Amino acid sequence: MSKTLRSIRQKWTTFWNKIKYKGILICSGPVRIERRVSIRPFSGMERTLKVQLHTNSHLKHDLIIQGTGTLVLGENSYISSFCVIGVNERIEIGKDVMIADAVSIRDTDHNFQDDSIPMNKQGFSTAPVKIMDNVWLGYGAVITKGVTIGSGAIVGANAVVTSDVPENAIVGGVPAKIIRYKNE
Repeated sequence: MSKTLRSIRQKWTTFWNKIKYKGILICSGPVRIERRVSIRPFSGMERTLKVQLHTNSHLKHDLIIQGTGTLVLGENSYISSFCVIGVNERIEIGKDVMIADAVSIRDTDHNFQDDSIPMNKQGFSTAPVKIMDNVWLGYGAVITKGVTIGSGAIVGANAVVTSDVPENAIVGGVPAKIIRYKNE
């Protein structure tokens, strides 16, 4: 496929997604949305899903965004292919953030404290996730509810982040621990 044809197809796909998700998708400035992006608001809830994309943000193909909260994607940031974003409260992603393939970001956990009630009937708890500017989330990383990732941080491939990550830290592992800082 020629470069011109790809460009036309990309513009058409972005345009079509803006129409398809009207009322959910809020774009400020030019954005790119690739094929097979699925934005799934949960029905029967008090709130409805909102996705705010800022200038030059990019949603790559085969991405799922689901829930009842608000997702904000900052300028020049992208969410790569095969990621799942579960947002029932708020997930904020800053400027110039790179999110690799197969990353999972969720601001929600299911409750499980009462053994006499099935877990799927115990409800859930939420806490906002904040990913500051100039962050890189490596392939397959998992970001859990209530986490803040500081500016300039790097999260290694397949890391599970369960607590805050300081600025310029490089973290990895399960659960993620600081390996070193970028300036060292």
